[in-house]
Amino acid sequence: MNTRIGAAAIVAAVAALTAGCSTGAETDDLEAQLAEVTEQRDALQAELDVIAARHDKTVEVKAAVEEIVANPEAYGTPAEVADLLATYATDDALMDDDVFGAVSMRQGWFYTLSGGLDAEVETLQSWISEDGSESGALWVWRGENYAGSPFELVGISVLTHDDEGLVANEWVAYPYPDAFVEEAIDGSGTPTTVTGETFAD
Repeated sequence: MNTRIGAAAIVAAVAALTAGCSTGAETDDLEAQLAEVTEQRDALQAELDVIAARHDKTVEVKAAVEEIVANPEAYGTPAEVADLLATYATDDALMDDDVFGAVSMRQGWFYTLSGGLDAEVETLQSWISEDGSESGALWVWRGENYAGSPFELVGISVLTHDDEGLVANEWVAYPYPDAFVEEAIDGSGTPTTVTGETFAD
């Protein structure tokens, strides 16, 4: 055997083996990167699925609440209506009124529609965030107050929702001074309706 030819053959074989190992390592690295990207993609898709599901559930909750509030008499006594509305909120949910303070969601709805008032809430406009975590509404609250006087107030609500679409918190605010709102609910009512041009200071 020609020694020179034999040595050359060994060198060629080692080079081929080395090249093969290098290619294998690169392949393993690419496969690991692909697996990582795939895992990230699947995690993102799962998160998007949760968001989409929450949005759909929030839409259902908001529609159900607005339907009940639009015609509460159709759903039973004031207490039964308050109980029903509370099922669309978490157990510890609060209705946080900027003027009257925070109470449980059931208690908030009871005193909004009855509990000494003869009132209704008309939703004028509403919205839901893309991920379903928040919603809001512009509304008119009207009827007879605790003193039997007519009142009519415009207001807004901003709500947060859990993953099941249930209301976790509702913040309520009015475009009036606190004293005006208090007089509307506890005193002589409102001197003019929300359809008027001006409101008392």
